[in-house]
Amino acid sequence: MQSDLVIKENELIDPSNYPEDQHALVDEFNSRIQRLTGIITGIGKEYHTIWVINYNTKKMYLYRSTGENTNRNAVELGFRFDNYDRFIEEYVDRCVVNSIESIQRDVKLDVVFSRIKDGELFTLDYMRLADDGNMSYHQMAFALAGQPGETDNFILAFRDIDKSIRKHISDKRYLREQLDIVETLSRDYYNIFKINPQTGGVVILKLDGYVTKGMEGAGEKVYPYDVLYKQYVKDRVYSEDQEWMYEAISLETVKNKLSTNSEYVSSYRVMDNGEVHYYQFTYIPINANIKGSDMLAGFKNVDDVVASAKERQNLEILASTDIMTGILNRGSGERKVIDAMANGKVGMLCILDVDKFKDINDLFGHNVGDKVIRGIADVLKNTFRDNDIIFRLGGDEYAAYVMNLHDEESGKAIMDRVFKGIADMGIPELGDKEVCVSAGAAFFKEGTKASFEELYKLADSGVYESKKVKGNALHIVLY
Repeated sequence: MQSDLVIKENELIDPSNYPEDQHALVDEFNSRIQRLTGIITGIGKEYHTIWVINYNTKKMYLYRSTGENTNRNAVELGFRFDNYDRFIEEYVDRCVVNSIESIQRDVKLDVVFSRIKDGELFTLDYMRLADDGNMSYHQMAFALAGQPGETDNFILAFRDIDKSIRKHISDKRYLREQLDIVETLSRDYYNIFKINPQTGGVVILKLDGYVTKGMEGAGEKVYPYDVLYKQYVKDRVYSEDQEWMYEAISLETVKNKLSTNSEYVSSYRVMDNGEVHYYQFTYIPINANIKGSDMLAGFKNVDDVVASAKERQNLEILASTDIMTGILNRGSGERKVIDAMANGKVGMLCILDVDKFKDINDLFGHNVGDKVIRGIADVLKNTFRDNDIIFRLGGDEYAAYVMNLHDEESGKAIMDRVFKGIADMGIPELGDKEVCVSAGAAFFKEGTKASFEELYKLADSGVYESKKVKGNALHIVLY
């Protein structure tokens, strides 16, 4: 059922059928019709059902319905109640399942017309109950069917705005769980992203906070994960937390965390206009029952919940910890060693590097490689004392600052215990494959004026020498 008026307005008048002195009037009429058609055509590209309504009579006419994502009951309501007030009341009551009272206020005829009378587009987002009982995110849009002051007709259009999420899910039985997750995150998180763990593709679902360079607003455009991951950390994260953050939200780390947990949450610090703020990220699988399910990632400011000194201290600990191993990350470890040296605490700085670690990943897989990384960290924690400083430099490299150790014999003895612990890790997947490390060490002794950078270079040169020896090796470099 369509309005005769709408059909006629889509047929332009041929000026040659009229006297020449009336051509200007015909052209003006055609121009108005084209503007009306243009508005409806533009909305029609995105909206599956479009009604034309006269503000004075409240009469409704169905202009277009593609059938795609159209609620059959809603269309039938329009034919049954062709008065706008009655239709919209019935539609909200039957089909809208959230914020019903506020939506009922916003869709009143006078409220709608006051918002669109100057040519603006007015939209309302809501959750709709479909014919099959599922819920999905939808939108109503209102616009004048012509130029301001020239028409009493306006358009009511409907569209499904959940496509960008739902089109990636083959089994619609899980739609409710997915929508619940998105709605829960949306209440608290400024930025929400959907991530395909297989391809690394990122779709922006919500972007109310900081906009990472290389990204735009929410929509269906797919970005590479590196744009979100590397660019965000580089431009936004506090410098002392960057190394930790690069690893914490790398795609491999996130996938590993979600392979054994229903969510992955941690905190970090952001530098904004010269001030440090506390933030939190959350990664959640859209459906934990489906292996390789798309993930949702949310980022938010948590300054308001970090009220006490104890809570801040807890966040400091989280921000200084290497996610995979539980020992200190590079930034926090180096800061602790620098502080110790500045306070005259002598000791031995030792650096360890796993030999041919890439071969382990290639032959046995990254999961086994991760077990090696964690296993060595556990050996270091069990070998060194609580007041020693052990930290992961990144990848397969570690460092330890052993307090009050200042002679070669003691240094070799403690590293022999480390070598034995690594040999006894017992990772079944490796079979007969041995894990060996190359180590280098240097001493910070009383009266030494060397900086941390100089001490590090000496120990690192020792690693280089140890690499020339097959099997576990330690090379101590003296001043």
